[in-house]
Amino acid sequence: MVSLLKKSELEFLGRFFLLFFIPYILLHVADVSPLSSAIAGVESSALSAAGFPASSSGSLLFVGESVYEIVPDCTGLVMVILLFALLYSTPLDSNRRLRGLLVFTPLLLAFNLARLAVTLLTGAWFGPTALEGAHVLLWFVDSAVVLLAWGRAAGVKLI
Repeated sequence: MVSLLKKSELEFLGRFFLLFFIPYILLHVADVSPLSSAIAGVESSALSAAGFPASSSGSLLFVGESVYEIVPDCTGLVMVILLFALLYSTPLDSNRRLRGLLVFTPLLLAFNLARLAVTLLTGAWFGPTALEGAHVLLWFVDSAVVLLAWGRAAGVKLI
């Protein structure tokens, strides 16, 4: 049978699959409520500062008449898991992998807070349909940011 992928590409995909999906599943069974609650509080403060009536209780965020829950996928940890899986699936020096993870993890988590704020502000300004559109669009932006971080950490120029 002729394979469309080289052996090294198949190995990368196999490692990536395990290194992404195992932590992703664990993220959904672990208790990340302290992080979700903290994020809800930060977003509540940001929205209040922008002039919107907002408050939080635990992982729930109240914006006007709307209620949002900060779920594990909204914590930014999925972006960190994705970067981890990409870095540790790529043949790189261990120091380069670790340095990339240590440098880019705080940036990805900060970017996630900004992404959530933009998504929620879009919903507050333009309604739930616009919020859903922004939510989907910004997930693609998240992926691009992770790919750029991976490329930078791996020493590959992507753009």
